[in-house]
Amino acid sequence: MKKLLLLTIIAPLAIFAGAQTVHKMCKPAKAAANVEIITEQPEGNVVAYSRSGEYMTASLYGYESMQQTGQMKITYANDGKTVYLLDPLAYGEGTGVWVQGELSDDGTTITVPLGQYVAYNEEYDYGLILAWGETTLIDLGDDFYYVWFMPDEGVETVTYAVDAASGVITLVGSEGDANADYPNNLLAHGLAGIWSDDESVATIEWGTTLTPLGDAVPAVPANPEALEFFDCGDESGFTRFDFNINLLDVDGNQLRADLVTYSIYTDQDQLFTFDAATYGAANGFDEDMTEIPYGFSGEDFYLRRVYFYRTNNGDNPLLNWRIGIQVHYTVDGVRNSSDIVYLEVFPSAIEGVQIGKNVVAERYYNIAGQEISRPDGISIKVTTYSDGTTSTTKVVK
Repeated sequence: MKKLLLLTIIAPLAIFAGAQTVHKMCKPAKAAANVEIITEQPEGNVVAYSRSGEYMTASLYGYESMQQTGQMKITYANDGKTVYLLDPLAYGEGTGVWVQGELSDDGTTITVPLGQYVAYNEEYDYGLILAWGETTLIDLGDDFYYVWFMPDEGVETVTYAVDAASGVITLVGSEGDANADYPNNLLAHGLAGIWSDDESVATIEWGTTLTPLGDAVPAVPANPEALEFFDCGDESGFTRFDFNINLLDVDGNQLRADLVTYSIYTDQDQLFTFDAATYGAANGFDEDMTEIPYGFSGEDFYLRRVYFYRTNNGDNPLLNWRIGIQVHYTVDGVRNSSDIVYLEVFPSAIEGVQIGKNVVAERYYNIAGQEISRPDGISIKVTTYSDGTTSTTKVVK
C-alpha cells in the first residue's frame, strides 16, 4: 500500500482494490522532491486546451472509471521543436509538473518520452512515472478486484497527433472499454501512471483529446460544489475542506483555468484570509491571499482541497456554522463571480445565527479612501447586509 498521499486524491493506491469506501485523511507528511521535475512554467508560447476522454484509477479502497475533464497547458518553446505538457495525466491535474516532448518537423505529432516523473516523494523514495501498457480489472466477487497492468516493454515514447487545421491533439493508439463483460470489468490500453517502487498502476487513460480553448471572453462562472469538511481534531490545525470547481460558465461553456480564482467563506459570508505570516512560507507566497488561483499548489493547497492551520477546538474556532466557496473569472479586467456555495458543518448552530442577513452591496476603496470599480492592488471591500450592518475586509489583487 502506498505510504503517502500524492496528487489530488484521497485514497493511497495499490494493485489490489476493495470496495469503494470513504477514506478520510489528515494532512500528509512533508516531503521535498529529490528527483528532477519541472515545476516552473518553461519559456515559450503557452496554449490552453480542454481535456476529454476517459481514465481509470485503482486504489486499495476501490476503482473508478471517469470522464476526463479539466484542462492542460502546452508550452511551445522558441526553438520550434521542444514542447512541455503540464500535468499530462488527467489523474494528476493540479500537480503542477511539466513533462518534456518534441514536436515533429511538420508539426503533425508530439512525442513524449516515457519514464518521466509526474510526482515524487523523497521520504519514501518513490514517485509516479509515465508508462504505456494494458490494464485489465478482474472482478473477484464480494467487492474485491484485481488490477493487472502489463507494460509494453517495446514502447519508449507516447505519441499525440496534431490536426493542423483545428489544432486538436489526440493520443495515438489508445483504447478502452469501461463496461467490458464479466469477469473483465474494465479493459484499457493507453498512457498510464505507475508507481516507481513496485510498478503497480495508479491510473490509465485512453481516448485523450485536447481542444484549444481560444480567446477568453468575460463570463459568469457556474457555481462550485462544496463537498466535505473534516476536522482532524488536532489543536495544531490541519483541518481540510474539499470542493470542486467545474471550469464552466453558467451557459456550459469552458472557462480558461488560468483566469479562474476562488475564495473561501465562513458563517455570515466572512471572507477567509490565508495570511502570509501563517501560510506563506510553506506555500510560496509573501502577501496575504483572499483569492486563490485555480490549480495553485503547495503544502496546504491542492486542486480540490485546502488545509487550514485552525480547527474548531479551543477558543478560536475556524467556523461556527458553515464553510463556503465562491469562484471568480477575470478577463481583461472584467471580474464575474459565482454564488457562494456553502456546506453546513454544524446545522444545529443555525438557531443562534441571524437568518435573512444577505449581502445587498459590495464597494471597493483604494488605500487613499477613494472608491474604485474593482479591486486593484491592496484594496478595501465594504460589504453591506440587508439588516444595515457592514463588514470590511482587505483584498489583495
